[in-house]
Amino acid sequence: MPRIRTVKPEFWEDELLGVMPRDARLLFIATFNMADDEGILRWTPAYIKAQAFMYDDDLGPKEVDQLMRCLTDTGLVFPFIGGVAKQQMAMVVNFRKHQRINRPQKSKLPPPSTNAWQVREMYARRDGWICQLCGGEIPRRLVANDDHNLMADHIRPVAAGGTDHPSNVRAAHRVCGLSRRGGSDDEEGFIPPAGLAGIEDSLNDSLNRSVNESVNDSHAPSNSPPRTDTNGEFSSMNHSLTEGKGKEGNREGKGNPPTPRQSSGSPAVAQTGERAIEDRMTDAFLERFARGNSYKRRQVRTVIADALANDTDSSELWRAIERLGETSKPVTANTLQFAFSDIRKNTQHNNVIALASGQPLPGPDTNLAGWGAVAASLATFDSEDSA
Repeated sequence: MPRIRTVKPEFWEDELLGVMPRDARLLFIATFNMADDEGILRWTPAYIKAQAFMYDDDLGPKEVDQLMRCLTDTGLVFPFIGGVAKQQMAMVVNFRKHQRINRPQKSKLPPPSTNAWQVREMYARRDGWICQLCGGEIPRRLVANDDHNLMADHIRPVAAGGTDHPSNVRAAHRVCGLSRRGGSDDEEGFIPPAGLAGIEDSLNDSLNRSVNESVNDSHAPSNSPPRTDTNGEFSSMNHSLTEGKGKEGNREGKGNPPTPRQSSGSPAVAQTGERAIEDRMTDAFLERFARGNSYKRRQVRTVIADALANDTDSSELWRAIERLGETSKPVTANTLQFAFSDIRKNTQHNNVIALASGQPLPGPDTNLAGWGAVAASLATFDSEDSA
């Protein structure tokens, strides 16, 4: 049933939401009302249409499905298949950050299973890739030292009756989660285990491999294998996920990412005698914009490296981060997409002749129309001159 929720003033200033269609922003607000106190809701076009757009005859299930994809593609909503009935469900990723729940009620909807690596990575993104036990950064790619890899830690252990519901799950280093299981449950008295030694090397290795992996791997989720190797665990609708079936203690089991392979060939990104392009772009950016701002080198370099790994044109990337620096905006994946949108929106072709409908002609017809307009103007000029 619908619930009373709040919308923070910061919602209207969010740059990621600002570039989305208006109806998609409205749908995101509607998810607050439709979700239970864990942020979980049913996620089918027919249900969303009936709940959020019941009076909008111009929006059918197909159009609603496109709006739903806007929210899932941007990571605001995480779709999955849950429960014995294999229902199409979704979770508002940062629901507890948007809402302050007074006397939360127990969820009656199935949560996403933490046995699936896609779910564990979603929780890592929600928690900013920060271990919620030791406070340290978690590598975004699998590293050789398994103690430093991502783990979904249950605040109340499953053995003690804990569930996979979002309020009971947090991101942690594997060694931190296992250390807590074997010792005290007192979070304030948590002592980082000795297994965290060498975490900086693991973080640097994770960052470097995000650039040097093959093109196919670079398009895969960061702490996970390529999307093509999912053992059929994807739903065709909204790219939803089914429940993983591997056990968290079995690192080679189904539903877990494989251990990093040792690369015997040359890296996909050619390394020359000079420094890597992401390092040079980071240095140039900080040299120009670090003064008076709180930019951190690791954060800036990570965003640049991820963008380059996704085959982003380096010239366009530099214009985008330069735009962020000139406006003193933080360098994140979300603000970078906003900068790209702003740059591309302002790029227009001088030879585009607008139609009566306001839409430009596509492809080669644009050039033909441009020359046709010039010829027509010359013909008019000659006829007036002869008269």
